[in-house]
Amino acid sequence: MTATAEPDARVDLALEGMTCAACANRIERKLNRLEGVEASVNYATEQAAVRYHAGRVALADLLGAVEAAGYHARLAATRARRTIARRCSASGSSSRRR
Repeated sequence: MTATAEPDARVDLALEGMTCAACANRIERKLNRLEGVEASVNYATEQAAVRYHAGRVALADLLGAVEAAGYHARLAATRARRTIARRCSASGSSSRRR
C-alpha cells in the first residue's frame, strides 16, 4: 500500500455565474476530478476552497476546470487584504470629514 501525500498548496477562488446549488456541485465535481485536488465550493459565498499538489496541478488548471464547467473563476481576495482595505478606507473616510 502506498501512502498518498497531502496537498501542499491552498487557494481560494472567487466564482461567477452560479445560479443554484447544483452549479456549485458541478464546479466542485469538476475540480475534484483533477488529480491531487480537494475542493469545496460554497454557493452562498460564491467561493471555492481548494487544496492541491502544486507539483501536479497548476493554478491555470484549476481556473480552466471551472471555465470548462461553464463558469468563471479568479483568485479571491484574502481576508487579510480585505481587512486592511476596509481599515484603510475607514481611516481615509474619517480623515476626509470636515
